[in-house]
Amino acid sequence: MNWTTAQQDALQHAIQRRNERDILQKQLVQTKAELEKRLHEQAALLDQWRDEQADVDQLNRLSWASLYYDLLNKKGQQLSKEEAEAQQARLRYDAICATVSTLQQQGADQEKRLPDFNDVDSVYEQLIERKREALLNSSDTVREQYQQHLTALIHNNHYAQELTEAKGAGVQALQEVMQLQKLLDEAHTWGIWDVMGGSTISSIVKYQKLDEVRDQSERVAQRLQLFRSEYADINQTFRSDWTINNNLTRFVDIFFDNIFTDWSVQARINEAREAAETIEHQLVTALTELERQLAQSAEQTKQQSDDFQRFLETV
Repeated sequence: MNWTTAQQDALQHAIQRRNERDILQKQLVQTKAELEKRLHEQAALLDQWRDEQADVDQLNRLSWASLYYDLLNKKGQQLSKEEAEAQQARLRYDAICATVSTLQQQGADQEKRLPDFNDVDSVYEQLIERKREALLNSSDTVREQYQQHLTALIHNNHYAQELTEAKGAGVQALQEVMQLQKLLDEAHTWGIWDVMGGSTISSIVKYQKLDEVRDQSERVAQRLQLFRSEYADINQTFRSDWTINNNLTRFVDIFFDNIFTDWSVQARINEAREAAETIEHQLVTALTELERQLAQSAEQTKQQSDDFQRFLETV
């Protein structure tokens, strides 16, 4: 029985599909683990939001706490404080809900793709068995050489798949970071106007931009986490993280119009811009290295395939 070039191409395709299936299964396990963690956080933040809202409701209705602050003529101030804390708790809860929804959709998409690989093991085993049959009349040395070629191709193909997954995750993370920088620049511009004597409207517009920054920061954090996971699969570490202060003294700034508070918010916006720029540079550096490794892997795969082909043609 002769082993044809077409059969060898089919075998290499089966190897690639098995590697894709293995990566997808690993990603699904990671998604489920992250989702479970985020669901616990979601439950905790829901309880926190309800507790904060209960404090607001208590001050809004007749209660001993309400009467106490009325006597001190501080009910309005305390109510603003409680409302601010309730709003912050709600924002944190909304953010975790968005994260949970993203992870649920991501897991569903991954599970939906898995059935496409149901036949990959059987196809691979059939081709391997035919190859073994073709080598039955070969010497032990030939069989050993064949296995060495096959093992090298499988290993390098899997590594190339990991590099490709890491690069894709890195590109997505970089796109989200660049969008975050755009929003921070807009918030910075409105912040300058606010500090220089803007009205309540300018404060509101500035914080509308910061709301967009907050939402975008969640997407950045998710993409960075995914990239960090993919990067770790090739035994490399990406340590950058991203967090955004959801408070940023919002209510104090809008309702009390304190110039020092305005400067505080502006300083935090500048710090966030610097942090985002640092992450962008780190991502670009990491992606450049991944491109280099992908090119190197492609060259190595081509060399291995050529060697294997010559082996098959002469065996």
